[in-house]
Amino acid sequence: MTSRKPLEPGDLYRITLVSNPRVAPSGEEVAFVATRPSREEYSSAIWLTDGDKFKPVTGGPKDTCPVWSHDSTMISFVRTSKDGGSKIMILSSEGGEPWVLAEFKQPISQSTWSPNGEFIAVVSRHVGEDWKKYDEREVLLIDTIPPWFNGAGWIFDRPSSVYLVSYPSGGVTRISPDGVNAAHPTWSPTGRYLAYARYPSMKEPYKGEIVIYDIETGAEKVLVKDMSISGLAWSPTEDIIAVRGHFFEKGLVTHHKIYFLNVDTGEMECATCALDLNTINTVNSDVRGPSCVNGLAWDKNGWLYFHVHEAGKVHVYRVKPGGEPLPYLNAGNGVIDEFDVNGEDAVIAYTYMTPTIPKELYLYRGGEPVRVTDFNDWIERERSLSEPMHNIVEGSNGSLDLWILPPEGERDCAKCVPWVLYVHGGPKTSFGGGFMFEFHVLSAAGFAVVYGNPHGSDGYSEEFADIRGKYGTIDYDDIILFANVAPSLYDKLDPERVAIAGGSYGGWMVNYAITRTRIFKAAITMRSCSNWTSFWGASDIGWYFAGDHVGGTPWENPEGYLRISPLFHADKIETPTLIIHGLQDYRCPLDQALTLYTALKVRGVDSRLALFPGENHDLSRTGTPRRRIKRLEIEVEWLKEKLGGSAGK
Repeated sequence: MTSRKPLEPGDLYRITLVSNPRVAPSGEEVAFVATRPSREEYSSAIWLTDGDKFKPVTGGPKDTCPVWSHDSTMISFVRTSKDGGSKIMILSSEGGEPWVLAEFKQPISQSTWSPNGEFIAVVSRHVGEDWKKYDEREVLLIDTIPPWFNGAGWIFDRPSSVYLVSYPSGGVTRISPDGVNAAHPTWSPTGRYLAYARYPSMKEPYKGEIVIYDIETGAEKVLVKDMSISGLAWSPTEDIIAVRGHFFEKGLVTHHKIYFLNVDTGEMECATCALDLNTINTVNSDVRGPSCVNGLAWDKNGWLYFHVHEAGKVHVYRVKPGGEPLPYLNAGNGVIDEFDVNGEDAVIAYTYMTPTIPKELYLYRGGEPVRVTDFNDWIERERSLSEPMHNIVEGSNGSLDLWILPPEGERDCAKCVPWVLYVHGGPKTSFGGGFMFEFHVLSAAGFAVVYGNPHGSDGYSEEFADIRGKYGTIDYDDIILFANVAPSLYDKLDPERVAIAGGSYGGWMVNYAITRTRIFKAAITMRSCSNWTSFWGASDIGWYFAGDHVGGTPWENPEGYLRISPLFHADKIETPTLIIHGLQDYRCPLDQALTLYTALKVRGVDSRLALFPGENHDLSRTGTPRRRIKRLEIEVEWLKEKLGGSAGK
């Protein structure tokens, strides 16, 4: 029998990313997407399963977003080309070659087939007939904000729009207004109406309105305004639309709740307001594939199914109009990442992961869940992964979840293990039941990984998540608590050999922490913010995110912006620091990394800058596979250099 080996960065090439489950209306089959990384790209194909065997039905390499016709005889899917264009493809459920229904110049992010089979509603960025790529233009004339968006590039003249694609003719009609972003189309049961969300203000792009469009007359009606909208689903009856979103009761950190919108009266019933948990999945994982699944689904008996995020775990609940939300499918210590429901039989297809098992496809028919796919079983057979240890720690502001992932293999000495305190991004995301490939790579290299959910994290109450105006206070106290308490929870941790690492908000926390303390012997800051004033103006979300989280504008609140900008406290930094950044990061733009790096070099602080061409804010999750692997190798090299190796194995 072959002994199992530690996980290696190159094992990323072997992981299959399972995503986008869609149950046929007949309940007999499930379509899903399987994605495999190669050196330069990810290859995705559509697969089918009957609950027993599973097989590919398209050849890829960029096939995503399968959607069933309502008679279960056809599947539409999106095929994306290397130039960024995309096609709506049609495949018979009986097999054969798919054919092109319609072509778009931009990627398609959402699609849904009308109940009568006459249309497919599509979301894609709109471009004019004379649109050119940006390097083909003499000048970019811009009169909107933001000019760019992370992962999408320069989008000032490419709003996300809702289109109707006629079947089988393939005719394309845009129904959302020019210059206005739109998303989340959902059909009425008869196919006469299409509801969607649109966002009319470029100054406040997070505020949406719900529009009902009459397919026959072209008339439209606005039912709701000034709402954050993350999902819509029309009920089997004509009178109710399920809405996931909020009304900014606690600004941008407000939980997304489930509302029932009466189509006739416009009245809204909040079904989850008493729950005080978020209904979107924000648990961190770096092994997710492409998905267009909505996360809201009805069955024929009037139950609406939705996610509930609880302390790093994501379950499925259900609720009826006028009723109380009830747990339906428990995730245990893992994450039900995506799901879809067959309306007739309430068959649920879902993807599920744990901290030691990447996502696979499961089916639930009201009895015991059945695992369908086994793409990643090779990990259990061939690789040795440590199990994270969960702890509840008590801070001055209440209980907190903390995990310790030991290094792979046994250690027979005390205080011999170097370790990394890792801070998640967001801040309103969480660690917990998600599989983190990066953590297992660090563990395999001999480092323990300590990670937790400080104040500001998701999965708890709105009050817990609300650190607006408090950055660097209650959240920083929690991070330092984690650093101080971890060696008492796992006595093999060497309290003198600890690093701090994090990305996005977590990267900002790294930058901030090393201006305040010298307990960390090394730091790794990734896709981070160091100057909130320049972030306000240059980030794709800066002016409204910073306005909400810091408070006001830089000229209205200069003290607030300066207080939490590590660049202006760089004279206090002595910690050796590795800075990792993507050159096309428009969420935390490149200047955030360059100015901090320059400040450290001018001061003589041991520092290194790793810049990744062609990569954006999501390098660690969806970046080019070879660059993701290189990033991990650079991290491990830095930690070994600054903390030394692990003893006592």
